[in-house]
Amino acid sequence: MVTWTIMLSAALASVTSIVALTGGAGAIARYAFLVPIVAGAARFGFGGGLVTAVATVLLYALFVLPSIERQGFDRAAAEGLVTFVILLLGGTLTGALTTRASRERQRYDAVLAIQRALADEDDLEAALLRVSDVMRALFAAHEVALTIRDGDRCVAGGSASIARHPATGSTLQDGTPRFVSDVGGESRPRRLVAVPVAAGREAIGVVAVTRYADFAPGERTALLTLGACIGLALENARLVRRQRRFAEELADKIARATERLAETDRAKSMFVATASHELRTPLTAVRGFSELLAHRRFPPAEVRRLASLIQHESERLVRLVDDLLDLSRLERGLAPPLRREPVDVRTVVESVLDTFSAAGAPHRFVVDCAPGVPAADVDPDALDRIVKNLVSNAIKYSPPGAIRIAVSAGDDVLMIEITDRGRGIPMEALPHVFDPYFRAPGAAATTRGAVIGLAVVKALVDAHGGAIVVESAPESGTRVRFTLPVSRVGDPAPSDAIQVWHHSWDAGSDPKFPSAASRVDRPLSP
Repeated sequence: MVTWTIMLSAALASVTSIVALTGGAGAIARYAFLVPIVAGAARFGFGGGLVTAVATVLLYALFVLPSIERQGFDRAAAEGLVTFVILLLGGTLTGALTTRASRERQRYDAVLAIQRALADEDDLEAALLRVSDVMRALFAAHEVALTIRDGDRCVAGGSASIARHPATGSTLQDGTPRFVSDVGGESRPRRLVAVPVAAGREAIGVVAVTRYADFAPGERTALLTLGACIGLALENARLVRRQRRFAEELADKIARATERLAETDRAKSMFVATASHELRTPLTAVRGFSELLAHRRFPPAEVRRLASLIQHESERLVRLVDDLLDLSRLERGLAPPLRREPVDVRTVVESVLDTFSAAGAPHRFVVDCAPGVPAADVDPDALDRIVKNLVSNAIKYSPPGAIRIAVSAGDDVLMIEITDRGRGIPMEALPHVFDPYFRAPGAAATTRGAVIGLAVVKALVDAHGGAIVVESAPESGTRVRFTLPVSRVGDPAPSDAIQVWHHSWDAGSDPKFPSAASRVDRPLSP
C-alpha cells in the first residue's frame, strides 16, 4: 500500500509539473490527471478513487482559481470547473466499479470454496463447518449457522445458538427469508438474516448470518444467491457421490461377471475334454464287445454276460447324452419336457439299485421306505435319471460301504434322501454344487464324470415343483434330500419297510450330520 501511495503521489506531482509548464489551467495536459485517479481507484476501490480525485482537484485548483481571480469567470474558468467534475466523477465511478467487481470476485471465490467444501468432504457436518467459515469471512459476520436436511435428520454446522433461533427454524420450515433487527442478549443490536438453501423449488436447509453492522440490500440479495448456490452444490455433490458409488458398484459387478465368465469358459473347456472321454469310454466298450460277438463264437452264458455289459454301457451312454441334451435346454432357458403319471417311487429305486448291483458296485444299498407311501406325480424317466445320478455320485465319492436311500411322505409331497459315508463336500463348495460344470476342489483327482449331473437333477426336480438340498460335513458323508409332488391317483404301499442289497445294515447307524451349510431353493416339507 505504501508503494502504491508513493507511486500515485509521484504521478500527481509529475502531471502537475507538466500542466504548469504547458499553460496552466487551460493546458490539454490537465486530462493526464485521470491516469493516477483511475490507477488509485483500480487499486484501492471507491475510497482510493475518491481520495485520489479530491487530491487531484486540489492540485488542479492551484491553476484554476488564480485564473478566475485574474480574468474573471470566463470560458477557461468554465472548462476548469467542468474538469473538476470530470476528475471527481472519474475517481468515484471507477472506484465504485472496482469495489463492486471486488465484491463480486469475493462472492465468486466464496461459491468456488463452498463447492469444493461440499464436493471434497464426505462428512456433511465437517463440510458445513467449512462453508460457515467461508461465509463468516465473506460477510464479516459475527456468527454463521448452516442447517441442512439429510434424509430424516437435520445436520447443523456453525453456531448452535443461531441454528436454534426461531427465525432460523421458521425459514427452514417454509423457505421464506427473514430479517431480525436484534437477536437480543447484548447491549447493542445484532442483526440476523436467514435465507433458505434451495434445491429446485424445495428448501432443504437454511443459512443464518448475524453481525452488528446492518445488511445492505445488495448483501441480502447476495445471501439469497449463495443459499441457492449452496443448495445446487449440495445436489451436485450428492449426484457425484451417487455416480461414483454407482460406477464403483458397476465396475465391481463387471469384474465379478468377467471372472465368472472366465471360470465358466475354463469349466466348459474342461467339460468338453471330460465329456469326450466319458462318451468315448462306453462307446469303446460297446464297440469292442459287439465286435467280439460278431466275429467269435461264445457259450450262451458268455454271450449273455457280454450282452449285459453292452446293455450297461449303452445305458450309461444314453444317460450322458440325455444329460447333455438337458443341459443344452437349461442354457437356452427351456424347462425339461415331462410326461407325468403316477409312479411307485420304491419300484424305481429298486430298479436303479439292481442296475448298479449288477454292474458290480462295491457298496451296500439300504432302502428304507415308510409304509403307505403314495405314488408320486412324476415323469418316470426323469425320476429314474434323478435317482441314478444321485446314487452314481454317492458311489463315486464314497469308499465301499453302505449307501442309504430313504423314502417318506409329507404334506402332499414325497421326500427321498440318499446318504453316503464319503469324505463330504467342502463348506465353500456347497453353494455351487448345482452349478453346471462345477466340481468340488480335489474331486477331479479321484473321480471321473461330466460334472453336469447335479445341475440336471436340480432342473428336473424344479420342473416337478419340488426342491432339493445338499447337506455335508468333512469326513462324515453327504446327504441329498429332494421332494416330489404326490399323485392323487392310486396309493401303492410297499409291504416291506426295509430292503437290503448284498448285506444287512442296521437302520439306526445312519451317519449323524453336524451343522453344515446347504443350498435350499424352497423350504423342504418335514
